[in-house]
Amino acid sequence: MTSNQAIVLGELAKPAHQSIIPESVQAAVKLAKEDGIVNENLIAQLAVDFMTVALGTRVLPHLDPKGYVHAQTLPSLAYDTAGTVGHAEQLVRLYGLAGVPRERVCIKIPSTVEGLRACQILEHFDKPIRTLATTCFCVGQAVAAAAAGCAYVAPYVNPLWVHFPDGKHVVYAEPLLEMRGMMALRDIQVEFRRRGITGTKVMAASLVTTNEAVCLTGIDHATLSGAVLELLVSTELTSEWEVVANKAVAAYKMPSEATKTESMEFSLDEPATELRNALSDDAIVELMNDALARFQTAETGLVQLALGAMKKAGV
Repeated sequence: MTSNQAIVLGELAKPAHQSIIPESVQAAVKLAKEDGIVNENLIAQLAVDFMTVALGTRVLPHLDPKGYVHAQTLPSLAYDTAGTVGHAEQLVRLYGLAGVPRERVCIKIPSTVEGLRACQILEHFDKPIRTLATTCFCVGQAVAAAAAGCAYVAPYVNPLWVHFPDGKHVVYAEPLLEMRGMMALRDIQVEFRRRGITGTKVMAASLVTTNEAVCLTGIDHATLSGAVLELLVSTELTSEWEVVANKAVAAYKMPSEATKTESMEFSLDEPATELRNALSDDAIVELMNDALARFQTAETGLVQLALGAMKKAGV
């Protein structure tokens, strides 16, 4: 499964999930009273976290027995290490209250310097909290995520904006050779194999077309939406598609020549110069800012949803 603020907001609009909203408000009010929380906005955010967890627990029975449920930390805390760690702990706590052990939970955290440091802290707890470094757009973020000990790093093949009404999706004939996100994904998987990184798996995200999905053949993992899965199911495996898949497998293999980033460490320790330089690239700045802004808009929408439900319940 996957989860983020935009997905949660969309799922809660579906009739099948409407009951989650008042149930989560009731649970949040009860826990807030036990914990001495009186701030209305904090209670609303707690209710949102209960909603997120409730959606995850509905997916759990359909997962592999060793598979993870997910939840994403607040994008508004993307540049706050301590705040992100605290929110991750809260999400794991709520999953625990729902009967899901921490070993089955993986927390998605934006791949800022501060977010990756939060991953590092969580992964090194006595009882680790597993993490996935999301909003990844370059090799530097991915290598730093591996150094932090993340279970997964999720490079975005498409910008997040393609999944929104105001966003435009560009179709490429040969994504592996023309598409910035796909080329970054290729560079990340190749770099991981060159460095012998196996503890952190590359999990491609943000796919739209059949061609993009087939071009993932040979990477560690992928997050595929229901729409993309339906496209794959309805597509006949022809010799042409086999050629595309074979090209992809070859593209992700161990490089025979030196890579541009092989001597870079992308350390999370201050001053984290190489990582910050990678993140300062104009294209990366645009992609990160857009993704975080869209997630923050959904975050605000979820809090407003919770506040409305609280008012309706007389809280």
